[in-house]
Amino acid sequence: MSGAVRVSLVAVLLLAGAGTAVAAPAHPAGARVERVSSGSDGSQLPKASAGGVVSADGRYAAFLSNDPAGSIDKLLYLKNLRTGRLTKVPENLVYTMITGLSADGRRIAYSDSNRYPKPYVYDRVTGETQQLWPAEGDAYELGETAAISGDGRSVAYTLGNRHGLEYANVLYVRDLATGADDQIIKLDRDSGLNGTSLDAKGRTLAYGITTTGGDGQIYVKDRHTGTTRRVDTGTQAHLVQLSADGHRVLFNVHLGAGVWVAYLRDLRTDEVRRIADGPAAAGDASLRHILLTDGDSLVLRDLRTGRQRTVAPTASATARSGSVTRDGDAAVFTSTAADLVPGDTNEVSDVFVTRPRR
Repeated sequence: MSGAVRVSLVAVLLLAGAGTAVAAPAHPAGARVERVSSGSDGSQLPKASAGGVVSADGRYAAFLSNDPAGSIDKLLYLKNLRTGRLTKVPENLVYTMITGLSADGRRIAYSDSNRYPKPYVYDRVTGETQQLWPAEGDAYELGETAAISGDGRSVAYTLGNRHGLEYANVLYVRDLATGADDQIIKLDRDSGLNGTSLDAKGRTLAYGITTTGGDGQIYVKDRHTGTTRRVDTGTQAHLVQLSADGHRVLFNVHLGAGVWVAYLRDLRTDEVRRIADGPAAAGDASLRHILLTDGDSLVLRDLRTGRQRTVAPTASATARSGSVTRDGDAAVFTSTAADLVPGDTNEVSDVFVTRPRR
């Protein structure tokens, strides 16, 4: 399992389960940590929160939280990190899942249902929610959003059925401006999609494929020219992220015995290099700053300078794709630690954002 997949699953487990907060060291010196999963008045939410993502401009974050009323619904929230205002995205149900935000935080891609999930996009400015489904989609009963472009115009989503490996075997990209749906790939029953990422303008799409034998392959498609190329190293790999300009791909490679390490491929030069001895969870828009596991810590590393800062101890912290801002200045993560911010007494997981002190 890749680092990106692992940290996402842990976040989901934190949200579903729950209980007592795990003691952990205080946040690293030189870092400023704020709780994202709090009310507009700054009060802590009473139920477990997880799965945080942040807009590239650093102004908005989105996350999931259990219903404080005690139902099994998962509530999807949008947080203005400048004003502290918390807004609930409408119509959250039992199987709500968040995919990501546009670069300005205007649009949020997510999946929602009480039975079979469907893909949706919520527009923060207009307050409108749009379901994504192609005209030829009658053969499918469920779907999920998979990625959103930085400009918020393009959204990748999958369709499938409940049985076997057809759960998410057809990949589309919707142009929200024209309403057109572009079918990217339809997999056979022996394969499944394991990750999707769009560049800033929706022209380039990266996606991962896993077969029943466990092989992981990563492809990049130029939607203007129609050309597709394989970009992994030939060893089992899972996609993490495509850069905003579509020129670089971040992915994790399995070395065996449960060990995953981070690689970066430059699509212009075709250079591929190992950038860390642990898995990557996310990167900034240029893939210069990478959020990854380094020993016992979740760290944010600058690949240009080699400098890194600790975000949180991995014993208590998880992160996912879409959790680093455009400039690499801020990172969002989930933690059960009770000493990251003052007054954390809810004894459940919370979503935090960390920035360097200035």
